[in-house]
Amino acid sequence: MRSQLFLVPAAIIGAATPAFAMEQQTLDAAQKRLFPGATLTPADFTLQPEQMERIKQDYKVPFLRPNFKAWRASNGEMLFMDQVYGLNDIITYLVAVDKKNNVKGVEILVCAEGFCDIAEEKWKAKFYGRTAGKWEPAEGIVISGATLSCVHVSEGIKKMLGINALYVSKGKVG
Repeated sequence: MRSQLFLVPAAIIGAATPAFAMEQQTLDAAQKRLFPGATLTPADFTLQPEQMERIKQDYKVPFLRPNFKAWRASNGEMLFMDQVYGLNDIITYLVAVDKKNNVKGVEILVCAEGFCDIAEEKWKAKFYGRTAGKWEPAEGIVISGATLSCVHVSEGIKKMLGINALYVSKGKVG
């Protein structure tokens, strides 16, 4: 019996290597950027299965889990932390929502190395002023080479706006 050695090209090995997550900024730093000088009070919540199903149906967005970290700012605005799938990782981000349920700001906390263009201010600014509604997550916000990250974070922002509009702002979660 003769053994054979097969050499695998480095490009194939490199392509199979999982992406490494990079912390873009700390939670504390991101909170201060979104709500400078404000006091944030924890307002975590869990959606019921029927609430999740309604958001999925009305807004056409996926969920990772029903539990959410949230904070109410001293001025009444909300800050939500969420996670979505990237290409080979989980992206953690924050979305700040004003009293009219418009996006006030977006901050990326953790994303995969090489796909963090979504942390750039130019990309995040495309969401400012958006509100819950029937807008398409892939509409005008895709960065070449980071398509999944762009679409999934966009879906997440749309999901958080829907959750705020239907449940959080009306006190229907706890």
